[in-house]
Amino acid sequence: MPRRKTAIEIDGVFRYLQKDLRKVEKALESSLRSPVPLIPVVGKHITLSGGKRVRPAILLLTADGCGYRGPRRTVMSVVTEYMHTATLLHDDVVDLGTLRRGKPSANIVFGNSVSVLVGDFLFARASQLMTEDGDIDVLGIYARTLVFLSEGEVLQLMRTRDPGVTEEEYLTVVFCKTASLIAAASETGAVLAGARPATRRAMFGFGKAVGIAFQLVDDILDYTGTEKELGKRPLQDLREGKVTLPLIHALRASGHKERERASAILGKKRLSAGDIAFLAGLVARHDGIGYTTARAREFIRRGKRLLSHLPDTPARKALLALSDYVVSRSA
Repeated sequence: MPRRKTAIEIDGVFRYLQKDLRKVEKALESSLRSPVPLIPVVGKHITLSGGKRVRPAILLLTADGCGYRGPRRTVMSVVTEYMHTATLLHDDVVDLGTLRRGKPSANIVFGNSVSVLVGDFLFARASQLMTEDGDIDVLGIYARTLVFLSEGEVLQLMRTRDPGVTEEEYLTVVFCKTASLIAAASETGAVLAGARPATRRAMFGFGKAVGIAFQLVDDILDYTGTEKELGKRPLQDLREGKVTLPLIHALRASGHKERERASAILGKKRLSAGDIAFLAGLVARHDGIGYTTARAREFIRRGKRLLSHLPDTPARKALLALSDYVVSRSA
């Protein structure tokens, strides 16, 4: 789909959600209140620093598409975004990140200890909001998702700098770290509406497919995006020793000597500019970007098919447009 057309359509999606997302923004800020003054300062630094709010948008739209437009959508959107933000705070500490959305990351501004503890606060506040809501199904969804998120972090650490990681293993990491929370948001929308079990499963599957595609596009953008677009240095994943799908495909398609050199490079604690250039060149020679793009589009097609479980409404059309945006975005 042409990028210009998709940009127009995604603008329409966020216009459709404008009032709902305004409520979410207000709730995100109000729920950061704490007698400990540093908590809202750090929380606002990361939570209110921009972003399209894709996860809340998916939750709002799946609930709408399943027939529910009540106030619990706002609460669960905050839960989802707080959990996402907490993982960002923790990720930047683990990955030694310095930039987030174009400005210094919280761990650089406030220190690692504060970033970890405020991330814990956001997880706790999300749990508090769910407990006050009192829906055991929703609690179950997010408790399961917390397990996936934690497993994904450990799996990624285990596979960092590992040239032997397979596509299947990598997609497991992608599901746990990224797609599980998007799937939780989508499934929660169905639960809020009291949807049938088959619809609930379909919405989980939709979120999973879109979430995997979202991360695969992030993998691509690490190679193709600019610092202005990404809000961080390009090729940052490579610098951190992360073997993502473009490189996994390139290693699989390369010859023995190329793989040997790549393995030696990935075994280093710090990669030189020449090392980065070799790995990026390997991805270019073996069309790792083209392969990853095709896989992302395949997951989006899979997700869009699952939307047939919803009636033909503006919310379903918005979810289709949001799906297309995921694979056409430049940041």
